[in-house]
Amino acid sequence: MGRRLALAVAGVLVLVGCLGLLTAVPAVQRAVSPAAEPTPLPLRPAGSRYDDFTVDLDAGRYAVWATRPTSAPDGDRCRVTGPDGRSMPVGEPGHLVEWTEVATDDTVWTWTSTVTAPAAGSYRLTCRLDVDATGQQYAVTREPDRRLALRLRLARWRGLLVAALPAGLVLLGMTLTWRRRPD
Repeated sequence: MGRRLALAVAGVLVLVGCLGLLTAVPAVQRAVSPAAEPTPLPLRPAGSRYDDFTVDLDAGRYAVWATRPTSAPDGDRCRVTGPDGRSMPVGEPGHLVEWTEVATDDTVWTWTSTVTAPAAGSYRLTCRLDVDATGQQYAVTREPDRRLALRLRLARWRGLLVAALPAGLVLLGMTLTWRRRPD
């Protein structure tokens, strides 16, 4: 690898690492999105488990979140029935998005599917519980806007972004002390 290429790679790694550090600064987090996490809506479980429940929704787009999902996004995980008793289409979010709920000792929620409520009313969700995920639960929130989704994705990748900084500094140091050998 040539010296110029090594300097360019080191510079990019240092820049990515600095951006990763910036994502941890509270002022930067608030600038990306003033909301730190989605707000769950109250659910009314039909039984003792969170696999069959109703939720009151206004017209709009909503996200369905699961704890410990074995796969995500997963548009087939939940079935939704509207206030009129008809089955509703369930979609998938475009990317894997997770959120760590601080209020519940860092429960990790994964956005598994999306539903659009055409009108206000009580919607029933029947979701699959994974055998290996004892105590699995579901939550429904308004669909995160792009800024909140970006903030949640940055939080997920922050460690990897920050890890680029020391790697870039080491490469930069090695490149600056690199001496050409005489032929």
